[in-house]
Amino acid sequence: MDYLSFDLRLGEWNPTQRTGVAEVLQSPAGESERYDFELDLDIDQHAGRRGRSAAMAAELGRILAESALNQSSLTLWHESYQIARERNRRLRLRLHIESWDLGRLPWELLYDARRGDFLVFDPMVSLVRYVRLHAAPPTPRQAGPLRVLAAIASPRDQLRLDWEDELGYLYDALMELDDAGQVCFSVCENATHEKLHLALLDHTPDVIHFIGHAEYDEEKHLGFLALEDEEGRSAPLPAADAARMFRRYHTNLVVLNACQTAQGAWAGLAPALVRAEIPAVVAMQWPVEDRTAICFSRSFYKALALGKSVDECVSEGRLGASAVSSDPNDWASPVLFLRSVNGQLWTSTIDARQKRPRQTPVATHELTRTATSPDQETAMMEDGGIHFKTRGPLLSPAEEELIVDRRELRRALRIAQQPSVTQYMAFLSARQTGKTTLLLRLMSLLQDQYACVFIDLSVLSAQDARACFRFVAFRLVSELRALLGDEFTPPEARQMESSVDLLEFLREVADRVPMSRIILLMDEVGALSPEVSDTFFNTLRTLFTQGRGLSNQLAKYLFIFSGAVDLYTLTFGTSSPLNICEKIYLRDFDREDTAKIVRQFESLGVPVAPEALDAIYDLTGGHPYLTNRLCALMEEDAVSEVSVREVERAAEEILIEDDNIRHVIHELQRRPLERRRLRSILIEGRKIPFSRNDPVLASLEMIGAIRPTQPCTVRNHLYERALRAYFETADGDTYAGSAADELFDERDEMYARLRALRAEALDERGRYTGGKSWQTFVAALYSLVPAFSIHPLMNADRDRTGVMLSVDEEAGEYWETYRPAVRVECCDLTRTSATELVAQIAERTEEDDTQLAFVIATGAREGDQEAISQARRQGQPHVVLIADEELVTLLEEHGDLDEFLRNRVLQARLYEG
Repeated sequence: MDYLSFDLRLGEWNPTQRTGVAEVLQSPAGESERYDFELDLDIDQHAGRRGRSAAMAAELGRILAESALNQSSLTLWHESYQIARERNRRLRLRLHIESWDLGRLPWELLYDARRGDFLVFDPMVSLVRYVRLHAAPPTPRQAGPLRVLAAIASPRDQLRLDWEDELGYLYDALMELDDAGQVCFSVCENATHEKLHLALLDHTPDVIHFIGHAEYDEEKHLGFLALEDEEGRSAPLPAADAARMFRRYHTNLVVLNACQTAQGAWAGLAPALVRAEIPAVVAMQWPVEDRTAICFSRSFYKALALGKSVDECVSEGRLGASAVSSDPNDWASPVLFLRSVNGQLWTSTIDARQKRPRQTPVATHELTRTATSPDQETAMMEDGGIHFKTRGPLLSPAEEELIVDRRELRRALRIAQQPSVTQYMAFLSARQTGKTTLLLRLMSLLQDQYACVFIDLSVLSAQDARACFRFVAFRLVSELRALLGDEFTPPEARQMESSVDLLEFLREVADRVPMSRIILLMDEVGALSPEVSDTFFNTLRTLFTQGRGLSNQLAKYLFIFSGAVDLYTLTFGTSSPLNICEKIYLRDFDREDTAKIVRQFESLGVPVAPEALDAIYDLTGGHPYLTNRLCALMEEDAVSEVSVREVERAAEEILIEDDNIRHVIHELQRRPLERRRLRSILIEGRKIPFSRNDPVLASLEMIGAIRPTQPCTVRNHLYERALRAYFETADGDTYAGSAADELFDERDEMYARLRALRAEALDERGRYTGGKSWQTFVAALYSLVPAFSIHPLMNADRDRTGVMLSVDEEAGEYWETYRPAVRVECCDLTRTSATELVAQIAERTEEDDTQLAFVIATGAREGDQEAISQARRQGQPHVVLIADEELVTLLEEHGDLDEFLRNRVLQARLYEG
């Protein structure tokens, strides 16, 4: 199972004051500000193995958790945990510990007070120590049987090790796997530098298991492995040299069963190996009992041989260790240092699936189902059964009655089965509306005909473009090997350093795949950072362009994406990376679809009153998550009948606390323009025509707050009730300080965003040239004027510079004069005369019958407005000049645009005489 990452940085430690600085660098629920934390502990007393009881360990874990996570970051953790469950993922807590002192503490004892258990025993959670580097994470690779090399060194001038016993324990742990052909085990005894080198050369191990001594120089912060020399004395191998040697032979995992190897934050042995691009290192904080070590190793390597992620392997090892010893000094000793993106170090061919038979193309009306593993079925039962599923995508035959085959699915099937790929596809919708279910459903219907690969991009959050290239290549090869078996020979492994490397790799893969089409379904597009997103998706745009010729192997590829606000931005406008996509907007369920879900109560023997179905649909508007959530709450309460009263009671519970509604409100709090526009729709009652050309309205749609109707409406009545309460609270000054402070913060953020949009609309010479960036800026700017909104129809086929604004019916007496619409243009007055400008505007407005045009101009001079007004002829529109310099001042001073425009119109008309 894939992981989402929660990155927590701990640094700037002051040992005298026992204070530091922490921040959530990134998480599925967002980031935090930097905050101070205090950890009133004697680190020397609590570091290393101590005779602590389970109760003492829990108390230490509680103190560590409460110190590292303040209220804000703890909220982010709980929200991220919920998001991971919804996406059927696990959550990886990545600790970025920048202080050597803090790194000595046993953070593996972090205690979850809400669950009443140590965090590492939560099956949803992985805890790793992460070393941030400028280099991309290493590339995973494929392997057959797991190759394990045990390297042993016991210098006679060091404390004698019972390494024979320890090696025997390792043999015992691996014997079953070795006999089954899942592990190839080799040993390098009395390891000198030369012996170790030759063993690496002979065996090229996937895993190096080191048994021996290690040292750490606290003053120099340098780590050493204690190898042997020719005479059996100590021969220290510096961490950097060890890392260089291991990496040369493509070792993916190093297990350091040596004392002190996990100590040190930046220059210690384990972190140094990770820094040298070893994907994962498991080290022991302190020695453990023999039988505990055996059980840890047996469980750990068994899971590793089965192809599980290294996170899962360490978790299995801990469980194995805890089964024979409840002493936290034993199971808490292993520390996982990780640089791999997803913890998957290789794909084991032992557990590869059989090649799927290829059949005839599927018809769009055939609706088959995919199988679900026992683990998935168990997880669904833990979610409260499969009658009403509120977390994760729908997958299995057991969920047959819940899957709604939407009209968008049929459209996607038709596009996917066209003779040639003429467009990629993008599913656009808000969170928890069934995008992932639709992707998986589409894949299940196409996978017998084409090579289909599902890729969850959420694991690449906070990664760079190279990591993105490498992960996509790894997933593609892994899935094609499982799908095609011996029919597919992957290209030789290479480092993905650039888009050129990825394109060449994809071309080679296409050459080796015997099927006519390779479909990559990419979920969670918004997880990528803006810089990575631009690089990656521009690469895919290049792939599409190069593959337009039918003879080109790149024409085999069809990419299908899903996302919300971020994907909309990538697909909107002529210069956007993914404007090559057919955009498919997911609509909510209709009444019949909603009835199909509600009918699940029949299998429970619970009658449904006819008016109750109406009440559910009225409240949810067919929202997939909210519909299932309402029903799930009533199922949990074991209602004897689904009545209007029970529906309303469940609705009240959702309004008190629900992650989906909280997410919508959280997104509005981050976006002042969207918040202001939604308030005008809901509270002020403005009737605003819907248009996706208006970036604010498009953003509100992708957040999930509004429905694309004419005029705009809030998406459903549950949202409407929650948002009314939110706005009343905000206006009543109870949620974020004083009303004046909130207004100031909102306006400051809003005008800062407008200044940024203006900068994006200018070319390198500081002039407006039209296009998407210009239109986006105009739409956002004029959203400050209540009378105007982007016209939904009149902008569709317009030239690049003009933007049409409809004048609302309730615009008021002043602006009503210019109904139905006004026009906004841009111009460089150093290259156009007043007479030419008026003539151009008159020509462009002939079909519009518009009476007013605003021209935002660079290079404007004093007297230009007078010259423009006097050049106007009877019957031509009024042309109002807005000098860009004046606009800059307005935005910097948070001016009133409505008043500013009224004054400019009055001035222009006075000049007309």
